[in-house]
Amino acid sequence: MGPTVTSRVAIATCAEMPELDGEGRLLLDALCALAIPAEPVIWTEPPVAGWDAYDLVVLRSTWDYTFLPARFLEWTRSIGARLLNAPDVVAWNADKRYLFDLAHAGIATIPTEHLTRGAAFIPPPGRFVLKPAVAAGSRGAAVFDDARHDAAREHAAALHADGHDVLLQPYLDAVDGAEAETALVFLDGRLSHAMRKGPLLALDLPPPDGLFRQEQMSAVDEPAADAVQLALRVHAHVEQRFGRPLYARVDVLRDAAGAPAVLELELIEPSLFLDFAPGSAQALARAIAARLPR
Repeated sequence: MGPTVTSRVAIATCAEMPELDGEGRLLLDALCALAIPAEPVIWTEPPVAGWDAYDLVVLRSTWDYTFLPARFLEWTRSIGARLLNAPDVVAWNADKRYLFDLAHAGIATIPTEHLTRGAAFIPPPGRFVLKPAVAAGSRGAAVFDDARHDAAREHAAALHADGHDVLLQPYLDAVDGAEAETALVFLDGRLSHAMRKGPLLALDLPPPDGLFRQEQMSAVDEPAADAVQLALRVHAHVEQRFGRPLYARVDVLRDAAGAPAVLELELIEPSLFLDFAPGSAQALARAIAARLPR
């Protein structure tokens, strides 16, 4: 028996993208092809019939949530078990200090330091990245080097003054290499496809014009075996702790020793690059259909 004929799905988006982005529309079309009523709904604008009118609410292009993190998390809790991904995994993943949890579990991550508010910040040698712990689309992230220590201190102080926790990471040369950053996309527990991401940050780069920086992407037919194994381990950790997510993206980069390490784990509103992977929108739609009431 399939989903009930009245099953409805909301694809949660933001006010700046009321009709979804390209991959969101692919998902919408794939759900419609399965005869599942679905529509985009702006998460900050409750629908007339209320959120209870939907059997499932799928997070997609809610890219403004980092401007309203407390409100967003409260909203996810109000949706409860009908939200995909689930509110508990969203709350955990909303703060990039989840990297410390992964490292504590023995999973290789990019070296990350939490800069305590009010403590003296001594910039490290070489190139490094400062970023807010709660952010999306590279907003607030910036690269510095030995010649820009004063600017780095000012940036950290400005982030702290805005109420952000600040993370410090090395800028790894692998970002600019042939393999670059690899994004491994999981749909309903299975590795679906992988993408190569070009560098998003550079010295003296201005802030993004909008919700996110545009990414330079290319499909990866055969991602490196060690990167795949790391991503599988990350996904298994998430599934063991929170249950199987509908979707996940593990961004992997090689560290200074050449070993793969987790740069980011995206479980809220990541680009899943469905338009680069034929059949992936349909696979995601089938996974959503399988979670609808019977």
